Amino acid sequence: MRFLHTGDWHIGRTIRTRSRSTEFEAVLDQVVDVAVDQQVDGVLLAGDIYDQRSASAEADNLLFDTLLRLHDAKIPVVAIPGNHDSAARLEALGKLLRAIDVTIVPRVALPDAGGVVELGSRDGAETAVIACIPFIPERRFTDAADLFADPAALFGSYDEKLGEVLSVMSGAFRDDAVNVVMGHLFVDGAKVAGSEREMTIGRGYAVAPSRLPDHASYIALGHIHKPQQLTSAPSPTYYSGSLMQLDFGEIGQDKCVYVVDAHPRKPARVTAIPIDKGRRLVDLPEATIDDIPKLAEGAGDAYLRVFVRTEGPVPGIADQVRELLPNALDIHLVYERAEGAPEISLQSLQPRDQFVSYYRTKHGSDPEEVLMEAFDDLYEEVGS
Repeated sequence: MRFLHTGDWHIGRTIRTRSRSTEFEAVLDQVVDVAVDQQVDGVLLAGDIYDQRSASAEADNLLFDTLLRLHDAKIPVVAIPGNHDSAARLEALGKLLRAIDVTIVPRVALPDAGGVVELGSRDGAETAVIACIPFIPERRFTDAADLFADPAALFGSYDEKLGEVLSVMSGAFRDDAVNVVMGHLFVDGAKVAGSEREMTIGRGYAVAPSRLPDHASYIALGHIHKPQQLTSAPSPTYYSGSLMQLDFGEIGQDKCVYVVDAHPRKPARVTAIPIDKGRRLVDLPEATIDDIPKLAEGAGDAYLRVFVRTEGPVPGIADQVRELLPNALDIHLVYERAEGAPEISLQSLQPRDQFVSYYRTKHGSDPEEVLMEAFDDLYEEVGS
């Protein structure tokens, strides 16, 4: 069988309030083109389909257009929610999407209660058994209580509980099938991209590689945005990563989808296919504002993070930089800063003093009087 493994689409994501819908349309077109060109038997969509639980109509349009194109090409899709998705919303959509060969497993369930999906190859010669493990927040393990033979196991660590889930789900594997795990989770040792939600990739949410089944043909993971193979895992295990550089933590990362060839009782053969229609994110070297335009000459249409060398805080310099470089999104001033003052509880300060404290922390000096006058005028206007 041949699969296309992808995930972490994050449809609807913006960057510093700028829409990226045109880029999402372009990269999703590439995904469909790869699936069609490679004649895959199915697409494995490993979570974080949307960027927000409350998706916009524009995000829905992009997703549905993509799924319809795959259906027109007779390519079924198996999908799970990630931590950015609303499981309840995808569960409701799944009832409609079944009509176009999209199977969504919205919550962890026993293998014989919908947790495992079977998918046949185009020629009918092989069958895949896909154990689906959507993202499980710590507080929602009770929803998966049916998977635990011993209720006391629900009081173990996250690693222990997820290990039990993996063990039960992989128990549905068959010798005559292509056995796949698809999960949205963090495996200890994975290299993060730098743009993931930190609270869901820390040690508290890490599962040891040894918890992954050793008899899987392939393990398709989502959650980490940097495409990679986990060589410490006992079976072929890959994170497909995001489809484009979503934030400046992903600078320099090449994006891809994986085409997976797998057969019963054999480890999968995996090929990375580049996805390159998203705009690049680029750091410009530290320079004075006069030198910055020259440094950006080779950046093309990339979004820029700019480091401006100054003698101190310069009110309005961000606007000056954006006039020179319309694609500059992040602008940081670089100068020698005074040593920080003793920490003060902001709750004990009046709004004006809170702003001064913030400015000192951010810039290492006091705000100029003209800036404080602007703050006073705005505060008075809001309070009136």
